Amino acid sequence: MAITLKPLYPNPIKQAKERRLELGRYLRLDGGRFLIAASLLLSLMSLVSLGQTGRLATQGFNIAQLDAKREALMRERGMLQHRISRSQSLEQVERRATELGLRPMLPDQARYVTLGAQAAEPPPLTAAGVAP
Repeated sequence: MAITLKPLYPNPIKQAKERRLELGRYLRLDGGRFLIAASLLLSLMSLVSLGQTGRLATQGFNIAQLDAKREALMRERGMLQHRISRSQSLEQVERRATELGLRPMLPDQARYVTLGAQAAEPPPLTAAGVAP
């Protein structure tokens, strides 16, 4: 007949203490584990660096595009200002008026309207502020 030395129902608190003591052994870094942890840390740092470099390159490209667009708009603005100044010159206005069939006014064509010295009073307002 065989006799077991282990109890049939082991103490759970005792087992938890034993497992907790063994956990430290798993977390200790010996040579191989330290090398793996260092390589993982280094690879994560390099991934972050690559991501930042890519984002920086993209932003640089966007800035270059915006600068080119700004220069084109500044050139267009200068051309438009030049066209406005050319079209507002007196010679240009006179030439355009003659093309449309307009001519200068003669002194006998002038008509002046004079108003009486006293102006008419405005109509009274209602309670709503509207003239009847």
